Amino acid sequence: MACWIQEMTDQTLRAMTDDGAFRVIAARTTQTVRKVWNAQRPHPDNLRHVADMTTAAVLYRETMAPNLRVQCGLKGSGNTGTILSDSHPDGWVRALVQSSAEARRVDVSAGSMMQMMRCLPNGELHRGVVAIPEPATVSEGLMACMQQSEQVVSVARVGVAHQGTEVTAAGGFLVQLLPEAKEAESALWVLTQRLEDFPKISELLEEHDASPATLVNEIFFGMKYTVLDSSAVRFGCECSRIRVMASLGTLGKDDIESLVAAGEPLDMSCDYCGKQYLIEIEELRGLLSSS
Repeated sequence: MACWIQEMTDQTLRAMTDDGAFRVIAARTTQTVRKVWNAQRPHPDNLRHVADMTTAAVLYRETMAPNLRVQCGLKGSGNTGTILSDSHPDGWVRALVQSSAEARRVDVSAGSMMQMMRCLPNGELHRGVVAIPEPATVSEGLMACMQQSEQVVSVARVGVAHQGTEVTAAGGFLVQLLPEAKEAESALWVLTQRLEDFPKISELLEEHDASPATLVNEIFFGMKYTVLDSSAVRFGCECSRIRVMASLGTLGKDDIESLVAAGEPLDMSCDYCGKQYLIEIEELRGLLSSS
């Protein structure tokens, strides 16, 4: 009988200890990170930070706004550039590297900043900005955002295993101390000590193919817990021809006339996913007639 091996799909898993002390969101983002990276192809030294920011956006949305969109930004020290990530409630995620021509690599070290933005149910935008504490990693930045901006006591780890620029596993987890926890300080100390004894997150992800179920089992080992739900994660983008045309419509009349006068279709591509859009001369003329 033939044996079929099916690659694991990217997903998040949400669970809570039966005593109501902790909840965890664990994520596998391996395939998503691969597609984000292939769409971007920035300097190879950016791979770890791109992967970590992609996973961080997923965990942040699942924790704070599962039904709303979130955007996360990392500003490298010394004006070396930024990494943006975007997570949507439909499950798609994307990321963008904007590094300076001189640096090519976004430097995450002392002086780096992280920003988290999420929509609120009333339509307002909640924005939190923190300095990434030492050791300067995306994991530390995510925890700082959760604790300083969101007032949520959390332990987070995100990581990626790779060979060169080939991603073999990516994902992470975020553990939250719930308000109902009894003897909260003692419980948090026990969990923190346990997580400190964990192997490096990249090694753990690679060993278990970033399985969210395995991550939850490892984190809550010896504790009774209940799996609450799961959701799919995938690479995606919201770009479209309509959005491209709307963007061109914001140009001044003189700029559009210059594009028409050039006599060639305008070839544009999405910065996030690389999709090409060919804007014909007649479409550009249409922008002039509507302005």
